[in-house]
Amino acid sequence: MTRNRLNILCATLLSMFAMACGEAGVATVEKDPGFGGEGGAGGAGGQPIDPSDLIAPFDNDSADNPAMDEFLSITNDRELVYSDLISAEDGDREDFVQFELPNNSNPNQRIDVGIDCNIEGDADVFARVEILDVGNGESKAVTGGPIDCNGGFIPVTVRNDRVQAVRIYVQGVPKTQTLIEYTLTVAPF
Repeated sequence: MTRNRLNILCATLLSMFAMACGEAGVATVEKDPGFGGEGGAGGAGGQPIDPSDLIAPFDNDSADNPAMDEFLSITNDRELVYSDLISAEDGDREDFVQFELPNNSNPNQRIDVGIDCNIEGDADVFARVEILDVGNGESKAVTGGPIDCNGGFIPVTVRNDRVQAVRIYVQGVPKTQTLIEYTLTVAPF
């Protein structure tokens, strides 16, 4: 595995472990007041969120300059795992990664793609994944999907004789500033 993938994987596992463990040993449980909310009968009102805290920084990736480019194979890196932030209305609204599969006798290959998200802000806004087969000066959307936040793994069919360009973007029109922290997983093997 590459160092970048190990760092992302470790950070993801650490955050999942921290969420699973919670605050062990706490006997009383108070209601969560929420973001600037009343919190119900036991809540005292939360701290208002500064909308600037919900803005994903621009990371300068694009379709021509993806944040990650991986060659996946059964004998080496078997899956792609990528975590980042996107946001709307302000901030970085989309991210790009790409991957390539070994070219064998059958040009079509079924893979599983999923995206797990944590959304802060407008709950009606989410991240969506678009995958394109790219090569020979053309691109074509893969079959399968849609691939949306927290929808589990979705089977899609890609051309394994082409590079796969992946776009992760904000879906929906937010009523308030919204931040989406996501982890994309591509599992072809």
